[in-house]
Amino acid sequence: MAAPFSRLLEMLRPDLLRFAFWLARDRSVAEDVVQETLIRAWKSQDELKDPAAARPWLFTIVRREHARLYERKRLPTVDVEEIEALGDPALASDGDAGLTDLRRAIMQLPDEYREPLVLQVLGGFTTSEIAASLPSNHTIATTRPLAAPRRFCTLYVRPLP
Repeated sequence: MAAPFSRLLEMLRPDLLRFAFWLARDRSVAEDVVQETLIRAWKSQDELKDPAAARPWLFTIVRREHARLYERKRLPTVDVEEIEALGDPALASDGDAGLTDLRRAIMQLPDEYREPLVLQVLGGFTTSEIAASLPSNHTIATTRPLAAPRRFCTLYVRPLP
């Protein structure tokens, strides 16, 4: 089972890294979170009964590993505007004003809306998969994935002149 599981982790690693980056907003922290996720997944691979469930299982581990960072210690925060002004390649700033506005709008979303949106757009999860993976009551979990795009549109989409 080790070789197929190893290939599965290798295949999903880029998606896990993108998700961790959106959670952490810091590439090195995201890489650490993914590394811890892969170690935890490797140690717990016998718990994964259905390989089709690996993707949501791993995304849940990423979210929990990210949360553990804040249980252990408080990391210094960095102003996203300041990083953007420095042209940090982690933000993939290419001077495209539309892309910059898009990123800014996503970052302005509260975590409870940003995470479902990122899971849907970057992770390709369905609304029901997102709701099942969110650590909240059933009513909130089923409405957040639907509300996140609407909330995002209020920040990003501007009325036509």
